[in-house]
Amino acid sequence: MANIINLKPKQKASAKKPRKKLPTSIKWQAFEFDEYQKPKSWYLVSGLIAFLLFLAALWSNNFLLVILVCLSYFLFVAFAAKKPKKIDFAVTPKGIIADNSLYDFDNLKSFWIFYDPPLTKEISLRSKKKIMPYIKIPLGSQNPTALRAVLIQYIPEKKHSSSFVDDFSKSIRY
Repeated sequence: MANIINLKPKQKASAKKPRKKLPTSIKWQAFEFDEYQKPKSWYLVSGLIAFLLFLAALWSNNFLLVILVCLSYFLFVAFAAKKPKKIDFAVTPKGIIADNSLYDFDNLKSFWIFYDPPLTKEISLRSKKKIMPYIKIPLGSQNPTALRAVLIQYIPEKKHSSSFVDDFSKSIRY
């Protein structure tokens, strides 16, 4: 067996740089969702779709569907016109705080940061709960690298894929 020669320069013990201590918590503010300006044509197209569904429900004598279409369109327009409020977020050693809700690290499987400005700037948290598997938290102007450095201390980072509902709502600017 050949002798292995170490050609790396030797460093003195005192010459080593001390490791930078990572912060254990971080705080930021962001709007609860992205607001899109919707032209009148947006409301007209969605109204036309709802009207066609309404007519189809009437034609099939499905009065429960008639009520469901009317209620759904009313809620759709009400949420589309809603203005986002600014929310406080924080990552602490206990979990992630969003407004007044605490998402405990014991109930989270993993996280992933979707960062493609200006379109997408959010954290995706995978929950252990079956009813609410993914939680999306907006980043606002928070540095994603600093946030990742804090989050990775508490939960593993695993790639999440964006859902069809998220992609569709962004494509229609909802």
